[in-house]
Amino acid sequence: MYFFYYMPVGMDAESRRFPVMTVFFSALCTFIFFAIRYFPHATPFDFSNFIYYPGFSGWPAAMAAAFLHFGYLHIIGNLVYLILFGWYLEDRMGTLSFSLLFLGSALLGNLAQGWYNSHVLGVNLGIIGASGAVSGVLGASLVRFYVSRVKIAYWVFMPLLAYTRAGRVDIPIVFALVLWVLLQVARSLVQLGGTSLGVAYMTHLSAFSFGIAYMLATGGWKEARSEAFCVRARRYLRKGDFFGAQEQYSHYVATRPDDGNAHAQLARVQIQTGDEIGAKASYLKACEILLRSQDRSECEDAYAQALRGFPDFVLSPEPHLDMAYGMERNLKPELALRAYENFSRRYPRHKDAPFTLLRAANLYVNSLANPVRARSCYKTLIELYPEDDWVDFATEQLRKMATPEMA
Repeated sequence: MYFFYYMPVGMDAESRRFPVMTVFFSALCTFIFFAIRYFPHATPFDFSNFIYYPGFSGWPAAMAAAFLHFGYLHIIGNLVYLILFGWYLEDRMGTLSFSLLFLGSALLGNLAQGWYNSHVLGVNLGIIGASGAVSGVLGASLVRFYVSRVKIAYWVFMPLLAYTRAGRVDIPIVFALVLWVLLQVARSLVQLGGTSLGVAYMTHLSAFSFGIAYMLATGGWKEARSEAFCVRARRYLRKGDFFGAQEQYSHYVATRPDDGNAHAQLARVQIQTGDEIGAKASYLKACEILLRSQDRSECEDAYAQALRGFPDFVLSPEPHLDMAYGMERNLKPELALRAYENFSRRYPRHKDAPFTLLRAANLYVNSLANPVRARSCYKTLIELYPEDDWVDFATEQLRKMATPEMA
């Protein structure tokens, strides 16, 4: 005799925004559970009307029944899976699409179980629980995160052998979910024999299939293949294999050319592999893409990283000036100064080159307290651009700085 318990506790995925609907659905299930269990007479609704009875209830009850649970193990089991997988899935799908998946899975799963109960098992039991919705989330996760791994906490207990062991292990999500499906199939076959009528296995299987179909129909497979390159790249980085990571990030940016952060990450890896030409080109793409998308903070970070490897690093003229002005406004004088000086050296014939020298001089005076370098900028402006409108201003500034009060 032995006992084996397991529970998913994490995934090797990243979440970039708060999962509003995942938390809302979980909170709603929890609220209704405690309201029914501890305050049945204080609620304005008779929640027994929301139990789905095949042949007697309509599709609204089949959907509403997803928010009812009969015990702690029932609701905890559903919510653990919903929160773990929904947290990352909603981040990829968006709030609306995730909500449609959740509610559609709940509806289809309960309707399928109702038909199965009536026409195959020959019983008329009420159906409640979010397991259909959760199964749909699992099916969608199988497609969307097929390359990811799930962290599983487990406990093995063999009392007759005086053996017990607990731990945590990372397993491929495909393996975990395929095993889960096989268990549902096996248990449904046992149920077909007339036992275990308390669990809606047909709900699980039908909703799981719906989740797969929904994700494929909404383009999730294409997105999954693209993200898989990033997941593999991070694994290579953890092993110190920069060449493997570079290959995966290169594949990723080929599929997602507008992801500025990915170009910046590729550049960092290329520096590690010695591909300086590739790194410089990747940093250039990263900065210009991030600037277009108004991710100025990320753009400035990427520019600062690029300067450490390439002191003369510049963008094309207009984006570079936009970035430099933004860094000055954001009170980053050192970065802005480097940007202005690099611009004037790289594009000496550009119409704004004199103005960048003027801005650099201003930063030397007001932010860095370095009048010597400021004078050098003013002199360069006067010598290289004698016909420019700013020459008179630069000349006046040099005159003021030459007085004893300004020395």
